[in-house]
Amino acid sequence: MYKQIKPDMIFHYFDQDIELINEILELVMDLNIQDLKQLMPLYDLGEIAAIKQKFHKSKPVFGFLGASGVNQHIEKIEEDIQNKFPIHHNELLVLLDELETDLQDFLKKTMDKKDLS
Repeated sequence: MYKQIKPDMIFHYFDQDIELINEILELVMDLNIQDLKQLMPLYDLGEIAAIKQKFHKSKPVFGFLGASGVNQHIEKIEEDIQNKFPIHHNELLVLLDELETDLQDFLKKTMDKKDLS
């Protein structure tokens, strides 16, 4: 059903609190995912440390979501950001788009369930 997230993990970590889950997922989409989608200008400026910091900040968050595929891809790039980032950047963008779509779908479904209660 979902390509990148595991809903059971999300509910486990956030104790079935739909309000909290929605707030956190909105922040993840607005901050973490958007930050990672905007890394190419940093790479072009040679800001490898800034890229590494953004990866480091996002990996635990993605772990709570069960997005291991995204994290594995980030870890592959982190091995040698200077050389691997340009090679794997487009695939990272695809994974981030999938993650964002999963989160939007998950939010819609949890809000629909909340409205029914």
